[in-house]
Parts: sequence; C-alpha cells; structure tokens
Amino acid sequence: MGHQQERATRTRRLMLKSAAEVFDREGYASARLADISAHARMSTGALHFHFANKEDLARTVVNEARGILWRAARIPYEKNGEPLQALVDISHTLGQLLSWDVVARSGLRLDTEWPRGGRQQFIHAWHACLQRLLDRADERGTLRPEIQPQPLICAIVAATTGMGVLIKGGTGERTRMGFTGFWQGFLPGLAASNVLDGLNPGGTTDLVDYAVTASRYLPYDPEEAADAERAAKGLL
Repeated sequence: MGHQQERATRTRRLMLKSAAEVFDREGYASARLADISAHARMSTGALHFHFANKEDLARTVVNEARGILWRAARIPYEKNGEPLQALVDISHTLGQLLSWDVVARSGLRLDTEWPRGGRQQFIHAWHACLQRLLDRADERGTLRPEIQPQPLICAIVAATTGMGVLIKGGTGERTRMGFTGFWQGFLPGLAASNVLDGLNPGGTTDLVDYAVTASRYLPYDPEEAADAERAAKGLL
C-alpha cells in the first residue's frame, strides 16, 4: 500500500469514527454532514470524496459495526465448549464493545432504528446464535426442563444490546458488573442444577478480553454473517 493510499484509508476511518460519534449523539435524522465533517476537522468536500451522502455514510458505519460485533461474538462462541458459559461470555464481550466502541454502538443503533426497509441484521443474527446455543445446551441436558427458549432469547437480546448502549462511555468494570448482576439473577432460572455451580456469571475474563481486543483485527466473513441472518429469519 502506497503512502497516498494509506493516507486515504486513515482519512476514511477518521470520517467513519466522526460520523459514528455524531450519529450516536444526534441520531440519524438530526445528524448533518456539515457537523460530521467539522467534527473530523475536514471539509464537506473531502467527506463527499469518500461517501456519496449521509445514507452511504450511515450504511458504512452499520457494516463496520456488524463486522466488529460479529468477529467478537465468534471467539467465545467457538472457543467455549459449554454453551451456557459461551452465552454469558458473548454477552460480556458485546457489552464491553457497545459501552466503549462508538462505531459498534452507533452502528447497532442505526441498524435497529434507521428508517429503511429490511430486517436489522445483527440483532437477528444474534437471535439465531442464541437459539443455537440454547439448542445445544438442551441437547446436553444443561437447561432446566421447563425452559421455553423464545421468551429467554428476547430477554437476553434486550439485555445484552440495551445494557451495553445505556452504559456507554462507562468503564469496562462498570459494564462487567452490570452484566454479572444480570447473569447472577438469570442463570439460576436457566441452567440445570447440576451445571449451575460451574458457570461463571462474570464471564471467562481472559476469553472476553481477547475477543474484545481481537475483534478489530480478525478477518470478517460476510457470508458467515449472511448465513446467521438467514437462520434468524427462519426462527422469527
């Protein structure tokens, strides 16, 4: 990559972060390109060189957020063999990212609130992931027998996304405490008694920290995200 291309890439990422900060603060409808370019300390013309309009910029923020969150969630999903602990670890990972990563947080909000056609892709992919984990736990006999998965999935989706957004700008410890408290109250009604004591509501710290850090650097496979979205459509 030449020097000019590197500079263009850095400029584009700066504009993307500035846009995410303005969208996060103002919302899509109220955000103006002039405010975004001023926040990035660049001209509106420079912004238009990289992005056609506000919709194009918002779509790019959404796609970047999906990639960050998807990469992060995959790590505990694949590396933790106990499905309920994997579920806890993913929630802590997403909560950490949403609380301090403005691109992830703003992109998720745009994905769920932006007035356009289509489903909210990350939320529905997360829904499908939860369904798989609970199905796997059920097969292993680690769920309480009276559990009905769909209400639980709705509660977990709301908690993991809502809490991470509400604690924005907070310290990682504050976010971790919030999710730990949620799982301390939630796991006894979810997990079979023979596995409950082996679950850590505070998350597997090393795994969560690694997932949060690595999420920006690991390759993102859009086709895998599309597979999760297709699976989610079949569940809802």
